[in-house]
Amino acid sequence: MNIGLISIVLPTYNEKDNILVLADAIHICLGQREHEIIVVDDNSPDGTFTAVQEAGRPFIRAIIRTSDRGLAKSIRCGLEKAAGEVFVVMDTDFNHRPDYLPFMVDALYYYDCVTASRFLYGGKMDDRWRHIASWLFNIFTRIVTGGQITDSLYGYFAISKSRLEKLDYDKIFWGYGDYCIRLLYYLQKDQVNILQFPAVNGKRLGGKGNSKLAGTFWQYFREVIKLVFKGRIYHV
Repeated sequence: MNIGLISIVLPTYNEKDNILVLADAIHICLGQREHEIIVVDDNSPDGTFTAVQEAGRPFIRAIIRTSDRGLAKSIRCGLEKAAGEVFVVMDTDFNHRPDYLPFMVDALYYYDCVTASRFLYGGKMDDRWRHIASWLFNIFTRIVTGGQITDSLYGYFAISKSRLEKLDYDKIFWGYGDYCIRLLYYLQKDQVNILQFPAVNGKRLGGKGNSKLAGTFWQYFREVIKLVFKGRIYHV
């Protein structure tokens, strides 16, 4: 494929301490590649949107959402506003390392989608309990859906615009991290050419992450079961 403009979508909520540092790191990592960074903020009370606007970085577009908020819907908003031929979605707390971006983008010359995995050889995350819980959940997801993705929860991926826009956004982009389970499910169902690569989880610079682990996994479990009832993935 022809890799032209790269659009990086960054959904934010209370990431004032991280977002500009991350955006600058992305800008440096992508170097001479043409790119735009789209920050979609869910009206953060810590002033994330204002901080981005006042910084005046020419490579950043800031969008604020004041209604119907949520992670997946913010991502959808960013994708719909993106002008690139390549879309990248990543977290804004440095869990997703920007130094992987050149490899991910270049791999799209050969694949339709490139997604990071903490559970391939060489990948890891520091929190042992979260690592075990996520690893077990991903095994469960593969077994019940028949898929091959080793990490359906990480949400760090690059994909061609033409490939992603063949999917029905209404079936995917709602809820929290469960959107990524649905996205990878439907991509596999359509037999899209996906590359997985091992990723080492980065470290949050500031703010607080999601601490409601049990409730989050229960929500994800329900979404996987719903997908199973809609039909399993089969590979020819």
